[in-house]
Amino acid sequence: MGFTAPWALAGLALAALPILLHLVQRREPPERAFPAVRYLEDATRDHRRQLRLRHLLLLALRTLLVIALVLAAAGAFVRGAMPFGRHAPSALVLIVDHSASSTAVWGGEPALTGIQRAADAVLARATAGDRLWLLTATGVPRTGSAEELRAAVATLEPAARPMDLGAAVAVARDLLAGVDRPGEVVVVTDAQGSAITPTRGEGPLTVLRADGDPPPNRGLAALDAGAQPWGGDGGRVTATLLGVATDPVAAALEVDGRTVRELLVASGAPLTLPVPPLTAGWHEVRLTLAPDEFRLDDTARVAVRVAPPAAVAWTPGDRWLDAALDVLAADGRVRAGAEITLGSLGRGRSVVVPPSDLALLPALNRALAGRGLRWRYGAVQDGAGALDSGAVLPFRAGVSRRVVLESATTGAGEVLVTADGAPWAVRDGDIVLLGSRLDPAWTELPLTAGFVPLLDHLLTRTLSGDLFLTTAVPGTPVVLPGLVTGVTRAGNEVAVEGGAPWRPAGPGIHYLLRGVDTVGAITAALPDGESDLVPLTDAELRNRWPGAVVRAWDEADAAAFGSSGRGDLRPLLLLLALGCVIGESLLAGRGRSVVR
Repeated sequence: MGFTAPWALAGLALAALPILLHLVQRREPPERAFPAVRYLEDATRDHRRQLRLRHLLLLALRTLLVIALVLAAAGAFVRGAMPFGRHAPSALVLIVDHSASSTAVWGGEPALTGIQRAADAVLARATAGDRLWLLTATGVPRTGSAEELRAAVATLEPAARPMDLGAAVAVARDLLAGVDRPGEVVVVTDAQGSAITPTRGEGPLTVLRADGDPPPNRGLAALDAGAQPWGGDGGRVTATLLGVATDPVAAALEVDGRTVRELLVASGAPLTLPVPPLTAGWHEVRLTLAPDEFRLDDTARVAVRVAPPAAVAWTPGDRWLDAALDVLAADGRVRAGAEITLGSLGRGRSVVVPPSDLALLPALNRALAGRGLRWRYGAVQDGAGALDSGAVLPFRAGVSRRVVLESATTGAGEVLVTADGAPWAVRDGDIVLLGSRLDPAWTELPLTAGFVPLLDHLLTRTLSGDLFLTTAVPGTPVVLPGLVTGVTRAGNEVAVEGGAPWRPAGPGIHYLLRGVDTVGAITAALPDGESDLVPLTDAELRNRWPGAVVRAWDEADAAAFGSSGRGDLRPLLLLLALGCVIGESLLAGRGRSVVR
């Protein structure tokens, strides 16, 4: 217990006044001899007993009246919330988890319904003296009165993305750090494990969580279409079934909204599904499960680009290039032709390597300058080094000999691969320059498993119209390629700034435009963890958020303003004082009614 005006406690000394008056009034009545009194002794004895009890009750009521009035004047309060009545002015940040998992149906109703009901019960306990904030999936705190925030909670829609509740708690604690009154954070959530991330800061924290078992769920991870573009003979997509349910479930494979195959899928190893031949262009391949209690993970999508194989010309007799291109040709990735020249400078698109006779480097540089290139070959460097990993080459590979690539203009072209931090593969227009010959005497690349994928990337993507294909979680930023001018989904185009971050609003395929040409796609999908609806136990939750008070949704009214608020005792004390006055009046009035 505490007091807002402790100096008023000096008035407790007045509680002794009724006791003193009671002692002064106590005296024995004079005795007079009267023979007939023996007939009234029994009645007198009973009357005296009643008088003594009435005096004691009056003494207790008057003393309690004084104490109640003094404590009320001192502003008595208790630490924590009162189960009923008012609480002292407090600050509270309410975090409402309306993420994707809140659409799951628990016990016949969406989890969001229970979350909104609990959040409303918290705000219903607020008073006009409280400072309140509401924090939702937008990440932007909203302040307002209790009624305004209750209206905002009632209109919340499920967010088609996960929430990072640990980050939200940290933001809430930062808000409370600047207030001049006790504050606390209340989180209303379904307690899905992927959302309860580590947090920072200190302060009272109450978690209102789902009580009961979640519905069984099956979902799909994002589809993998492998290397793109596909050839005209079709391809394969790989799917993985998520969730705790193990029974096979019906599924349908669709291409551009047309069902091409129906099947049963079960949890376990990834499932590879063939896709029939497609026409050139962009296609949406989709795998859909039979609906269950959580719909947002029942569909997985992937954007597929279909284009003819790259027509490549190279000098026959190079055993390393011959072997790699045979593999790519067998897989439908390349074909013999003259669109791209590999190994030397051709008339059009070319992948150029240093000549076997280094004395020809000056002539090669003149030819590159004649084509308008801003890069040239420089000095030869011998010695052990390594190619750095990146988007084009996702692993490190040794290099023992290379020719330095020099640029006449800062920022010219695009550096694709570096060797010990220096440019090793660059693109300038429709020409790619490599700093080493594709031979084990120069680099170990031809001896690695990544040699064929590297050539595939250079021939079918870098020089055949580089495709930007990636996956992202809705709401998270993706840095767009520099020349992208717009993003379209379901026919709705939005202008964007190339090279800037952009956030997909919800699940689906977002196509990237360069003018009127489609140059890539972003497949937005929920992270795999969202399919696991099993909530954390109370112990697991307290382990991630030490010190948290964990309660069920239906205990929201009792938990509200309980971690750091102050329960105001003044209304109860004044009610007690009023009861004492009424009781004292009744007893005193009864004492005046004497039977004569």
